[in-house]
Amino acid sequence: MTTLFEQVLASSKSLSADERAKLAHALIASLDLQQDDDDEQYWQKLAEQRVGEIEAGYVTAVSWQDIKKQLGKDQAK
Repeated sequence: MTTLFEQVLASSKSLSADERAKLAHALIASLDLQQDDDDEQYWQKLAEQRVGEIEAGYVTAVSWQDIKKQLGKDQAK
């Protein structure tokens, strides 16, 4: 590993969870050198479908906190 990489990694640990998530997203997005319009349209359509399912009451949204609690219960077994 390069010194710069190690410095960036060490610095990133002082960021909040939200900031680290944004940083991770930005880094991953920087790897996507060629954006496929079909992929973008697919994800847009899927997001709209999911919102429609929630609004229609077909599915219920679950908070990240609830998911973490459930995962903790499953791991305790």
